[in-house]
Amino acid sequence: MAIDTEAGQAAPLVVVQTARSEDAITVEVAGDIDIATSPRLRAEVFRLLADAPGAAMIDMTGVGFCDSSGLSVLVQLNRHCEEAGIELSFVPSKVLLRALELTGLLPTLKVDTA
Repeated sequence: MAIDTEAGQAAPLVVVQTARSEDAITVEVAGDIDIATSPRLRAEVFRLLADAPGAAMIDMTGVGFCDSSGLSVLVQLNRHCEEAGIELSFVPSKVLLRALELTGLLPTLKVDTA
């Protein structure tokens, strides 16, 4: 579990739908993603994508830590969206972008770094 050195605690995971139209959804994810929080991340994002919008953007600029279990959830989401015909993109934090680069997952996922 990642520790917030300021407070001495892990940053809580927050998953919120910030926008939705008939054919698109935007979800914001903030906090730490680790073995304890990744199941909740998976469940909440899959629930939000249940009605299969045409496009989904996951804004993860507020993620301060992501371990391998969190990266696994991103790969699972990507696979699910490909199979469901949902165009999925991620906007990563600097920490998450670095993790994707180091693990070789960056070319696998559609990532918007702008």
